[in-house]
Amino acid sequence: MILITKQLYSQDVEFSQYYANPLYLNPAFAGSDDYARLSLNYKTILPTSFGDYSTYSASLDKYYDNLSGGIGFQIMNDRQAQGVINDLGFNLIYSYHLKLRKKWAIATGFRLGYNIKTLNGNNLTYPDMLDPVNGVSSAGVESGLSQKSLYFDFSFGMLTWYDNYYAGISVDHLTNPKISLGSDDPGPIGRKYTFHGGMEIPFYNSLQRVHMTVSPNLIFQMQGGSSKLNLGVYLNKTYLTTGIWLKTNTNFDLTGCVLMLGYITDYSTFAYSYDVPFYLGGFSGIISGGHEVTFLYKFMYKSKRKKIKAIKCPKI
Repeated sequence: MILITKQLYSQDVEFSQYYANPLYLNPAFAGSDDYARLSLNYKTILPTSFGDYSTYSASLDKYYDNLSGGIGFQIMNDRQAQGVINDLGFNLIYSYHLKLRKKWAIATGFRLGYNIKTLNGNNLTYPDMLDPVNGVSSAGVESGLSQKSLYFDFSFGMLTWYDNYYAGISVDHLTNPKISLGSDDPGPIGRKYTFHGGMEIPFYNSLQRVHMTVSPNLIFQMQGGSSKLNLGVYLNKTYLTTGIWLKTNTNFDLTGCVLMLGYITDYSTFAYSYDVPFYLGGFSGIISGGHEVTFLYKFMYKSKRKKIKAIKCPKI
């Protein structure tokens, strides 16, 4: 017999199109656009090799002059193993915006969440249910396994932008909420620290009009014993946007990449990305990647927002 003990670290859901789900990245993004914004996101991870891991997200946010900031609402559902483990979260977000200079602004955001995490093992097949003659029996000793955990969650974030530059920091799970599914010793969710920043570089044509922009970005995240640094760049021209992100750890070892393609108009965005894990290696890494699809819609109306200009950041 060989006994091996290893410490494991679980992490939050990571969307590859970071700026297409801005309220999840940083609550300070609420109301950062000129118009009300609807964001719909879907991601499935490693569908061919490791089962069904799917995440759905929908958010809506808008800036209000009388509140000097933005209000946002988000609902997210994370399903693992075809719903055996399910995490449903509802989030209410407020972000206060302050103009410091003509082109310089800062926002501070707060997120209050309520989560319902469930474990339902009624549809699983256990070893004691297998019969060499009759196949799978109707019930086993563990077939009644079912657990539910309810908890509140809090997050805080700050965001600043000046002209074509932007940066932000956010802290999730401030109170280290405790969660347990089938354990007598509930464990806390570790705080997640996120730093993100970037810039937009315009390129002009002969008429001195912007015909293309390049946007380099970085995102650093740390949670529990895990940390990662992602480096990306976007290329935007007319209605098309493309991007690539390289995923690394703190030793700058490449762990994966994300390829993105999007179609953008004045009021809507549709984007697709493919997440390729390098740690699987060879052809297995290519066919076992994650797919992500995003649709964003802006409710166009005559904007009265004049005190603070909207942030310039990537659409996906």
